[in-house]
Amino acid sequence: MQFSIEYRCDLCYYFPMKIFSLKEQAIKLLTPEIVSLLSSIEKLNGHFYNLPNRKKLNRLHDLSKRRSITSSNKIEGIAVSKKREEELFLNHADPKSKEDYELLGYNNALTYMMDNYEHLSLSEKTIKDFHYYMYSDYMPIFGGKYKTVANYINSYDAKGNFLGVAFTPTDPEDVEQQLGNLIWQFNDACSAPDANILVLIFIFIFEFLCIHPFPDGNGRTSRLLTSFLLLKHGYVLDNYYSLSYLILEHLDDYYKSLHLSGIGWHENNNDPYTFVRYHLVRLVEGYLKLDYIMKTNDLNVTCEELVYKVISDNREPSSKEYIEEILYKYSRTSIEKALSILLNKNRIQFISKGHVAKYIVKD
Repeated sequence: MQFSIEYRCDLCYYFPMKIFSLKEQAIKLLTPEIVSLLSSIEKLNGHFYNLPNRKKLNRLHDLSKRRSITSSNKIEGIAVSKKREEELFLNHADPKSKEDYELLGYNNALTYMMDNYEHLSLSEKTIKDFHYYMYSDYMPIFGGKYKTVANYINSYDAKGNFLGVAFTPTDPEDVEQQLGNLIWQFNDACSAPDANILVLIFIFIFEFLCIHPFPDGNGRTSRLLTSFLLLKHGYVLDNYYSLSYLILEHLDDYYKSLHLSGIGWHENNNDPYTFVRYHLVRLVEGYLKLDYIMKTNDLNVTCEELVYKVISDNREPSSKEYIEEILYKYSRTSIEKALSILLNKNRIQFISKGHVAKYIVKD
């Protein structure tokens, strides 16, 4: 099933007043499964909270940041070619298309967030600023402004046939009140000893998406807010491995979790469990991948042996790009040289060639 957003003023729906109860919901969601996931995240996060100032660690951060930019936009159907991506981010080419501006705008917002998250608080101003920076070089009048026309999230089948209105977000005239109340509740609940901060973060993100305060860019803003709140509260994954990339890799499950958690939202009868669980699972997955990256780079063996290990460990054929992302401490030239040596020694083989070349271990 596919989803899209439509802006219309010819439909009118009546819903009872929306009541938020973040603290109560967060406590209610502490099921054995959720507690187990939280325990795993705390243990894994503790490994990386005070990462030493390793040489070339900044390269891993840069790779994660670029992945977050491209993945968060790709989730919304905004994409450029790999060549164009490198022109924009490595060669600092000037933007030409709408897609170029969208990617660079997200980069502006993500850079602002990462440079300032320690000094920012969760507020309407912070949220509006994130949204503004996404559009500041493209449509500055549009950035940071709440919607003035109702938006409807429609659903379509695989053939593009309209199935109906999947969800009706908050009416424009109620956005300011609902979002303000949501922000206040989150900040208040953060001090509650029996409400877990990770659960609160993902309930907040879910409610933000249901409000859908902006005319466009709500999904991307929600991922900026996710990264902001995680970093603000000491969860460092996004500094080194992109959570947005993991969401893109499991996009069908993401939309399913959003849909299931939204049933009965207007009637104050929904359950955000599926959405919260989805994101906790992604966090565990991300930390485990980061753990593998760090341990692999710490091995005292040659680049050739590390490249072979990465290809051997991967359940799928490995691209050069994938190997580069794992072996962050080695340059592209070093990895290409190692691949050439392994091919000549008949230890690996091509599964496909050209610019999408992939490698597997030779039996």
